[in-house]
Amino acid sequence: MRAFLLCVLVAGIVGAGYLACNPNSIGRPCVNPLGSDVRGTQVSSPALECPSRLCLITPPTGMATAARATCTASCESDGDCDPENRDQCSHFVCAVAATAGPFCCRKVCICRDDLRAGENQDPVDGGAMLPVSCDPRTYQQAGTTPQCPNIKLK
Repeated sequence: MRAFLLCVLVAGIVGAGYLACNPNSIGRPCVNPLGSDVRGTQVSSPALECPSRLCLITPPTGMATAARATCTASCESDGDCDPENRDQCSHFVCAVAATAGPFCCRKVCICRDDLRAGENQDPVDGGAMLPVSCDPRTYQQAGTTPQCPNIKLK
């Protein structure tokens, strides 16, 4: 009987730890490695304080006076963006955060408040949309090659 109770106790502790753990820690504060002015959205990697090793740094928007730096992760849909920490942002969406640099056109979890009108924010519902410069159809129709290596032409 003691062995059974011990097994139940251990299973309960392990189960609670598993359910309480967010493997990507989306929304957790991270560090701007340069500590400089943020003029545009950037992905910093490796960010050792983030399990995904990705820190999303966005310039101040709206009423905000400081840049936002939060751990992020690659994603395929909004369902992949359940935040561990909601202190800096309560709603994350899966969107392209940068159209230049090594993370150009890669989808990551980004605070919905940090979407940019005319770039990655849908003008109709305010949600995320694929930037024109990241859409493979843009290049297929024009017969050109994308500058971003993360765009895969079919």
